[in-house]
Amino acid sequence: MTDMDSGKPDNGIKDRPKGPVARFFISIGANIVRLMGTNVLFLIFNIPAMVVAYFYSIFVIPTLWSSYDIHTLLNIAQTDPMQDFTYVMFLLFLVVFVLLLVTSLLVCVGPFQAGFAQVYKDIRSGSIVSVFGSFKKGVKENWKKGLIVMINGLLVTAVFLLSVNFYLRMEMTVGTIIGGLFMFLTVLFVIVQNYVYTLMAYTDLRVGQMYKNAFLLILLSPVKTFGLIIAGFAVYLIIPFVLLALYSYLTIGIFAFLYSFLAIALIQYLISCASAGLIEKYVADDGSVHSFDNFFEIYPEDDNQDDVELDDEDSEDDEDSGKSGQ
Repeated sequence: MTDMDSGKPDNGIKDRPKGPVARFFISIGANIVRLMGTNVLFLIFNIPAMVVAYFYSIFVIPTLWSSYDIHTLLNIAQTDPMQDFTYVMFLLFLVVFVLLLVTSLLVCVGPFQAGFAQVYKDIRSGSIVSVFGSFKKGVKENWKKGLIVMINGLLVTAVFLLSVNFYLRMEMTVGTIIGGLFMFLTVLFVIVQNYVYTLMAYTDLRVGQMYKNAFLLILLSPVKTFGLIIAGFAVYLIIPFVLLALYSYLTIGIFAFLYSFLAIALIQYLISCASAGLIEKYVADDGSVHSFDNFFEIYPEDDNQDDVELDDEDSEDDEDSGKSGQ
């Protein structure tokens, strides 16, 4: 019911605390322009990463589709490429694969991604003033860590894709199984990289500690991690492939608009919010993962100081218990 005099609801609906899903969509609505600007900046600043992803792609795609021989397709391109369905499909899958590698943060410009992680953090907390301000702050504070994480991503992704290429070319059951395993590890590494960049914005941990925390967060929240994988897989692979495969001016226009202005930032913001919630729930201020009775612990650089503080607290507890006993 509603109080007719005041015009206010008497059931407290407006004052009811909002859940994380509601807060997420409210945040998107309030910051849609900022997210669109972040999406555009992501594509611009990751042009070098797209070049690297292109070379990764032309090496892996022929393994996934053996009929795609790059040299034959390039010869076709010199004659009448648009009339050749195979060449068009190769270009289609090439665009999608490059987009997948870059937006999943397997191949990206790490220092800049550290800046975007700070943008997503400030949007989530409601403290953002400008995209450029948050971006510059993130780059300035974490560019070294971002550079290390970027190099790790390039190397690990190269090893995984080389392994997929090698084992799938064996055309044997064992090769298919091992190749599938490396594909699964690649997908898992996507979540690790996204968690690490979020940890970079929320903590002061060393890079090795951030990777350990990222793996532990995956173990502690497999359902949420699986949901993020599904969402990322749909937005980064299925939707763009379907839009481009339909091959019309309308679908190409929809693809160009969505992925130039909105889709990438939305899914990265989703992953950032989800991982930030896990960080706030499981990761203590000192960098340790406080779950399973601290069975898993990751200590910061000043772990000796923490041990002293813990000893002091224990001694104080002992004194208090002694006084209470008296």
